[in-house]
Amino acid sequence: MKRLGVVENIAHDGTILVRSEFAPSRGADVLDKRNRPLGRVVKVFGPVREPFAAVRPAAAPSLSLIGADVFLGEGKHADKEARR
Repeated sequence: MKRLGVVENIAHDGTILVRSEFAPSRGADVLDKRNRPLGRVVKVFGPVREPFAAVRPAAAPSLSLIGADVFLGEGKHADKEARR
């Protein structure tokens, strides 16, 4: 389990905004500190040194997630880079 970053905000549509320490690949599984799935990375944007990652949640996110550390799962999507 590799630390992705910290949850900065939750959008009105439920998307979780994470300030990440590196640029994760799209489709990577995101987990909380208890190794429970939160969702998948759908978009990476912002500055190269500390990009933001938009995570589409698997279930309705709780506001208590704001400020929490999140991690990347080591499943089959963690190493794949989606290309157009």
